[in-house]
Amino acid sequence: MELIILLIIIVAVLVLPLKMAAAMIGARNTGTFYCLFALLLAVVIQRVAGGMIPGVTQELGFLISIPLAALAYMLVLGTGFLKGIAIALVQGLITVAAVLLLGSTLAAI
Repeated sequence: MELIILLIIIVAVLVLPLKMAAAMIGARNTGTFYCLFALLLAVVIQRVAGGMIPGVTQELGFLISIPLAALAYMLVLGTGFLKGIAIALVQGLITVAAVLLLGSTLAAI
């Protein structure tokens, strides 16, 4: 039972910020499964690109991951590339805020 609750929390923390960002920016496909598939595709693209480029620092990896995530969002969510970059940035901000809020709530308990 705890595993199911943990999986629901992880999906909520990862997919819901993407869903909110896609709706705010104006993506054509903003369903939960579209967002989950876009997120999984972004991870796969980033892993493949990370394997091709050896010796990438953490800062450079962050800068490379934004356009790669935008490419995945463009393909799945039905947006343009610039809107995909905006979705990636807004999703990152929402995710950081959600993790901080969740962490402070759990620390207060």
